[in-house]
Amino acid sequence: MSQYQDNSSTSDVSTSKSISKIILLDQEAQESPKSDGSFWETSEKNEKQSRINSIESNISSRYSLDSARSMPFWKLVFQWQVLSASITTLAMGMLVGSLENVLPIYAKDRFKISASKTGLLFVVNGGIAIALSTPTGWIVDRQIQKHGESMRAYIELAGLGLIGGAVVLLGFSTSFAMITGAEIWFAASLLMVNVPVMSSFGDFVNALGVNSMAQSYGLYNSFWSLSSTIAPPIATALYTQIGYRATVVGILTGLCVACAALILAHPLWQLLRSFNKRS
Repeated sequence: MSQYQDNSSTSDVSTSKSISKIILLDQEAQESPKSDGSFWETSEKNEKQSRINSIESNISSRYSLDSARSMPFWKLVFQWQVLSASITTLAMGMLVGSLENVLPIYAKDRFKISASKTGLLFVVNGGIAIALSTPTGWIVDRQIQKHGESMRAYIELAGLGLIGGAVVLLGFSTSFAMITGAEIWFAASLLMVNVPVMSSFGDFVNALGVNSMAQSYGLYNSFWSLSSTIAPPIATALYTQIGYRATVVGILTGLCVACAALILAHPLWQLLRSFNKRS
């Protein structure tokens, strides 16, 4: 992979260090009385140097991104880890957008549930996301630190399995209470996919040492927004043409299977390559 260096970063840091040292020395010279070369003078100089070193360290950390490699946006998008995470984000966003659009319509048509009552489904989703997002992130970080990056895929696959089960239950629900229970199951399982997928953008950029963090999260947001835009009209059309159960159990469960295949594709390809090299 090519390295793109920011040639101005080194001189910027050096200049900032020099300026900070000059300012601090001038300030100390104005505030401190003249010394006579005693022990107190040496102590004062050491303290002054310590403060200068602290400022320089802060400046170096602030400007460290300037010396990181940059990567063209198109090249970032076509990195496999970013591309697969983007497609998974699109699929999960379409899954959420479809259910949020179809479930209230189905509940009203089948169970004669009022709009105010179906609104509880959105409250359930939001409440679970608020309560469990941070604990889920903490668990994901701990597991990846302990077992390595491969654990991310296992967590995502487990989440997709649970989501698939929740979607099937939603498709075969015979009461609004069953729909509510399945929605709770779905919302909690969704975090097991969305949290590691979203964090993978930043973790991948950090691992490469490239200065593309904002672009990677912008890419995530773009794919999620795209799914939220196109999912409602598609889900409504499918609901009208093929019905609720075929839409939810057939199409939306198929999204989970497709995402699982996508997540498995890269490790299986690496395993096949290593096997071919050995043989």
